[in-house]
Amino acid sequence: MPYEILENLSLTSALGVTVLDVSGETRFESSVYASIKDFLKELLTLLDCEEADRIALLYGCYQARRFGGRYIFLTPSGLAYCASPLTDEKGGQESGVLVGPFLMIDYDEYVDIDILNRHAVDAHGAEAVAKGLQAIPYRTPVQARAISELLYVCVSRGAPEPAPAIRLEAYTSVYPIEKEGALLDAISKGDIRTAGALLNDILGQILFSSGGDMEMLRSRVVELTVLLSRAALKGGANIDAIFGLNYSYLREIDALGTMEDIVLWLHGVTRRFAQHVFDFAGSKHVDVIYRAADYIRNNYAEKITLQDVADHVYLNPTYFAKIFKEETGQTPGSYITSVRIEESRRLLRDLSVNIVDIPELVGFESQSYFTQVFKKAEGCTPGRYRKKGLGNA
Repeated sequence: MPYEILENLSLTSALGVTVLDVSGETRFESSVYASIKDFLKELLTLLDCEEADRIALLYGCYQARRFGGRYIFLTPSGLAYCASPLTDEKGGQESGVLVGPFLMIDYDEYVDIDILNRHAVDAHGAEAVAKGLQAIPYRTPVQARAISELLYVCVSRGAPEPAPAIRLEAYTSVYPIEKEGALLDAISKGDIRTAGALLNDILGQILFSSGGDMEMLRSRVVELTVLLSRAALKGGANIDAIFGLNYSYLREIDALGTMEDIVLWLHGVTRRFAQHVFDFAGSKHVDVIYRAADYIRNNYAEKITLQDVADHVYLNPTYFAKIFKEETGQTPGSYITSVRIEESRRLLRDLSVNIVDIPELVGFESQSYFTQVFKKAEGCTPGRYRKKGLGNA
């Protein structure tokens, strides 16, 4: 990626631009970012958000890939960024390019809500932050979308050449099963460069033996994609992340119209599975909605706040609530309630559990509130529900 393009983007937008590698280390920072990074470090230290924001930035780069190269998000500190994934000149995956930080709310509102209300910052500290914040620009949502689009164009402009062409005359109709084994081994180790070279040989063999039959080619590619995903799991990648990618990829195959499309697409799939062995293994890269739901299901018996769940997925609470509602159709609070009601139904069917103990077991603060919520959800009281289960309607 020619970093001159990113420096020009930074100067044009008057925003910092950085490139992160898969471990979160900075590979490039623009002159604008360099001018504010000392204040940014002080701010994140004051808010105790340095590590949480670092993880959120990596996660944002991952999400950018899922959302077509364009992603706008808020970190736990309340700062906004645009992200786009970046493939380096060797065909490996840098984590991504970030434009930011910037604010999408008024300065005073940021100080009052994100600093004073959410963090243990005294008035003196807030005053110091307010002065330094002038170095961090404000952008409207419309401007943020425009910046995100411009970032995507710049990254696309600097993208490496597609996967090398495959000379079919160099192959025979014999499938190279030993190279398939070596490919799967490379994936399980996260060795992207070796995997890419082996994939090229295997694809050449598949293309040669298919004789131009696209249906046969798609069938072989489906088989290979499933094998690649299993190899990534063997290497330690997160099972939910890999299954999510696998489902998405298998739906994309039918839309590939030419052999060239399939070759380029499968090289991208191979890189992604190999990367999951290293940079996408672990909770900080699992899909945010899955992680939030999993956290709620493991903690429904305790008091859960929006802040608790947002902290668990390394996102600003307001932003997390917004995307949770967009993707699930319900608020985090209503989802928590639905999980508690679901569990209470199970306990009501278990006659060994005293009905008066159920509210506390599922996280409700009182019997009366539990009865009110349960009746609204089920159309009858908990006692009536248990009697129905016994056949005494």
